[in-house]
Amino acid sequence: MRKTKSLARMMLSGGQELNMVNQLPDSETNLTIPSDLVTMERLDEETDEYTIMFATAHIAKIVADVQEEHSWKYNWETLQMFFRDSETRVAAGKLFQKMFLRKFQNQDPNAMPPCYKLGKTAGEHPLADLGEDAKAAMPWKGIGRQPKLQWISVGKDSDGSLYSKKELRAAINGVMNKDSLPIRFLIPCAQNWATWDAALFLLTEKRKMREVHIVFLQTTIQTDHDIYAKGLNQVKDAIPKGLSVHYHYVLVLLTHDESTSHIPKWRHVLLDSKGRKKDTSWRRDNLRQYVMFVPMKELFKPPSKD
Repeated sequence: MRKTKSLARMMLSGGQELNMVNQLPDSETNLTIPSDLVTMERLDEETDEYTIMFATAHIAKIVADVQEEHSWKYNWETLQMFFRDSETRVAAGKLFQKMFLRKFQNQDPNAMPPCYKLGKTAGEHPLADLGEDAKAAMPWKGIGRQPKLQWISVGKDSDGSLYSKKELRAAINGVMNKDSLPIRFLIPCAQNWATWDAALFLLTEKRKMREVHIVFLQTTIQTDHDIYAKGLNQVKDAIPKGLSVHYHYVLVLLTHDESTSHIPKWRHVLLDSKGRKKDTSWRRDNLRQYVMFVPMKELFKPPSKD
């Protein structure tokens, strides 16, 4: 681990301590990377084109830990590499999870980056011009209490599913319990098993009516990120019948800085990536979609001392 951390620091700082023979140039990010950290996958045997990816999810996690040590020169270029593989992208998702919990643990969920509702069309919006009126009122607004962290297991349930309905239902029951915290922060144990990096189960009360909100959070660097039904349906299938539930999906879009970004348009939920068949059970009226712009620097802020 010590050697891996040392190599990660060299890469993130742009240091030239290693001989070029032991490094691989990445054409996508213009980053030079120690070969011990990555693997090289040729795109075409007849050309010299190749893709560089972190060798293992464990190495990606170590690199992500090193990124939190310092404001490194090549933090953004390295962050992009996480998303080239479904396993290593989990490391970037965990950076977001830490940031999210840090906001709540400071007793101020309203300090979360704002969300903007996805519309019928895409549009370019300078973030500085997006005023208070453009921000969506998220269900966590005003809760002001620390969430209870829960991990969803990947052990097979009695029906063979790679998760436990019992745990999901326990989270819902915990939210509905008047003597418990009104919010649960759920993280799937398996790598990208649920097509979301984290989920919030929240209880709100309006006019003495109790409603449950489920917010799925998916971290990405692409505005055209696809939404897949599998993880959403696994949660929906575990919800007890007769419960009033509102579903929300937040595209957590990591950005290099706070300049201009695009608000994507609402997109259909897909059953798979190949056929791109739509899951028609998810519509605009039962799945509210948002984008949350998260500048990269937010992921690497040290914990507050307050």
